[in-house]
Amino acid sequence: MAYLDDLLTFIESNPALAIGFNIILLIISGFFAHIMCKFLLIKVVRRVFFSSHKQDVPLEKDRRIAEKLSNFVPVLIVYYVLQFMPNMPASLVTAINTICGILFFVFSSVFFNEMLDIVNSSYLRKTKRKNHSIKGYIQIGKILVHIIAAIMILAVMSNKSPAIIISSLGAVAAVLMLVFQHTLLSLVANVQLSSNDVLQLGDWIEMPDKNLSGEVTDIALHTITIRNWDNTISRIPTKNFLTETYTNWQAMFSSGARRIMRSTTIDQHSVTFLNQDILAPMLAIRGVNEPLAKLLDGRDPMGVADSWFVDNGLTNLTLFRHYMMAYLAERADIIKDMYIVVRTLKPSASGIPLEIYCFTTSTMWMDYENTQSAIFEYITAVVEKFSLRLYQYPAGHDFWRLSQESTNRKSEQRQGDA
Repeated sequence: MAYLDDLLTFIESNPALAIGFNIILLIISGFFAHIMCKFLLIKVVRRVFFSSHKQDVPLEKDRRIAEKLSNFVPVLIVYYVLQFMPNMPASLVTAINTICGILFFVFSSVFFNEMLDIVNSSYLRKTKRKNHSIKGYIQIGKILVHIIAAIMILAVMSNKSPAIIISSLGAVAAVLMLVFQHTLLSLVANVQLSSNDVLQLGDWIEMPDKNLSGEVTDIALHTITIRNWDNTISRIPTKNFLTETYTNWQAMFSSGARRIMRSTTIDQHSVTFLNQDILAPMLAIRGVNEPLAKLLDGRDPMGVADSWFVDNGLTNLTLFRHYMMAYLAERADIIKDMYIVVRTLKPSASGIPLEIYCFTTSTMWMDYENTQSAIFEYITAVVEKFSLRLYQYPAGHDFWRLSQESTNRKSEQRQGDA
């Protein structure tokens, strides 16, 4: 014991040695406190914050919170132990206190950022609105935490009140507005998108100007991430969703119906009035009798004179339109309670467009395309039964066929002359 007293007396008699000993003591106390917190704070955090969880279930959140809290304790220990060292120079004490204050606010910002991340992950896991994102608000909170921490650090370093620091920022407000203009625009856009509920996680959106079509996978403060259907990733500034045109297909999925609006072209020269010669093969098609009976007001199709069709304006295209509406109404994959329209559009040099307008019972892309393809494949095959022709531009085979026919006629003509 006497040896320890002599050692302490010797250290106190030498100012430089005393300062070095105090600094080593501060470092050891801070390191020891940090090690203790690593092992003890996890149990404390789990008991205080996550007591409702089963004790045998490992949690990630308690470890993350405990690691961030363990950074505070060494700083506080060093700060208070320093108060019991009267032999330290005033300038060194001020420097250590300043460092402790800076570290305290740095660790505070790290801790609150971690808490915001935990809130975000917990919200995404527990909320009933799985497709709603609060990541933009979380990032706004992080920016505010960093700003407050920066103000407090400046106040500690300058030894002035935080109110003075805040008031001095008014002089550089214009510069801050210029620096953070994109952040402010993104903030406004994010708030409007979230409040109006026009864009959520999992939505299928299209932006034709950007050649984008895919699923929204992330909604952040500055950017929105889209996973395109070709598995590429695109990031669009959030503010672009206020100034540019885009289509959100989510309402279509929610309605449970998906629209078919596609047309094919009929050769105008194939449209003619009905007569008994062209009506006979049409009656062999299943489903023609009902729409034809409505057009004839219950008359016997075989007993109607050809002049009656002309006088009443009944053409093969008229009958085909009504037949297709009846055909669509009978399909199980077409919704009967929504519009079913088969109409002709404005004629053009390519023929008369015949448009199909209806809604499928499935909104899935594969089912929708199968239904749409099956309808138009059927039109392509059955239109000939109504003495109609589909229009298409001449192909190489058409020119070859005409050439062969011309050659055959010339050959026959030469043989006849001989």
